Amino acid sequence: MKKATQKAPPLAAEDITNLDSLESNAQAQPTFRISTTIKSIGEGGVRDCNLADILNRSAGRTDCREADTPLMNQAKAKPKSGFPNFRESSSLSANAFNPDSIATPHTYAKVTAPGSPRNSPVASDMFAFLKQTFKRDTLTFTYRQSKQQAAAFGADLIKLCAEAISHFEKEPLYLTLPLNIFVIGDIHGNYADLSYFMSELLLFNDIEITPYSFLSLGDYVDRGDHSVECVALCLALKCLSPTTFFMLRGNHEDPGINGDTDTYGMDCFQSQAKLIFGDSVGMTVWESVNAVFKVLPLAASVGGKIFCSHGGIPRYYGPVEDDDRLALLQSPDFPRFRSLFEPLDMSVLGKEKMERCWVAAFDLMWSDPSEDDTEMNEYGFGRNDRGNCIITFSEVAVDNFLKANKLELMFRAHQEKSDGLKISKSAQCLTIFSSSNYQGHGNGAGVIYVSAKGNIKLIMKEGSSQS
Repeated sequence: MKKATQKAPPLAAEDITNLDSLESNAQAQPTFRISTTIKSIGEGGVRDCNLADILNRSAGRTDCREADTPLMNQAKAKPKSGFPNFRESSSLSANAFNPDSIATPHTYAKVTAPGSPRNSPVASDMFAFLKQTFKRDTLTFTYRQSKQQAAAFGADLIKLCAEAISHFEKEPLYLTLPLNIFVIGDIHGNYADLSYFMSELLLFNDIEITPYSFLSLGDYVDRGDHSVECVALCLALKCLSPTTFFMLRGNHEDPGINGDTDTYGMDCFQSQAKLIFGDSVGMTVWESVNAVFKVLPLAASVGGKIFCSHGGIPRYYGPVEDDDRLALLQSPDFPRFRSLFEPLDMSVLGKEKMERCWVAAFDLMWSDPSEDDTEMNEYGFGRNDRGNCIITFSEVAVDNFLKANKLELMFRAHQEKSDGLKISKSAQCLTIFSSSNYQGHGNGAGVIYVSAKGNIKLIMKEGSSQS
């Protein structure tokens, strides 16, 4: 029997902190403002919802629990030798998004002439293959019924991984991205939602002529049924348009997690790859994809004022004026870890710097905003129920981080939210979760659009219990 929980009281007007007129840095241009209207997509079509109503509903719901992602299973959660022991679905109406309203004067000059070559033939073929073989009515892929098609798909995916690595290796671990961008949260193998959002947002279903960028915050695999296909679509989009489609690394982009069959069973990326391609080819695909994950960026700034990561901010115990967390991330020798759960080679950077880099990477992918700021240290960090070494960060920690780096907001993912979106920490932290009906919870899925003028639009696709 479900344990009864006390319904949270309605949010007062001051809790929303005048979201339509958030104060920004006086010298910052543009000023970032969160719209008080949410575009809500459900069985009845597209409708505008008031942000306060959505926040009240989220605060009072008890049928959607937070993601319970374990750090590892119990055996793997214990520190090992070399391991630092640190304290979906309906379509949008035609006027939901108007490309002309966000296109630049030269947008349509980018249209590819008939017969001209694509940026990446293998990515173009992969994009078309996924679209042709996915059946939305049954949420299945027809190619899985053909060993020949599956084998060809696996071979192309391995080639796509090699091409994607060549793009990601050229990118810094801390991306600097322009405005006019859509930000996507956790996907977790939910191809139905990923393909739905992309088909609605891509101009003529072609990323090469779409006049805005995309940033995905990580967790492409595990939990959902289509981890392999979600990775394939994201990598195809990256190779088709490497300067407008960007991917960050989440905590599941680690072989120690997406290969943890003891914890995730058939929801595990490795298990799904073996099921589709067979054990041998499946492992090659899994290893090839994890080679891509190793070189993914860890964080990004949008418009120079919005910090983006999968989990949160790195811990820091010192004065604001000495904060060098982003400087550390941008240092040229910051390692690209294959896994955060493997012994560290301290001889590369020295013990002190290697441990600092490990902690920063770990916190960027694993940390969460606190629900209760009472049990925090003086710098605004505390323990996290997820597991060993994981931290939570309070409003104080967010304030200090943003102030030290001349930032205004932070976008992050990593946690299931009832409506796919949540605003916290005095409206400075926005959580984005882009996989609806996650684990059967009936939650919604959200994405965020940041316009060239700094207006922030929240878009929510309703879950099964909300429609």
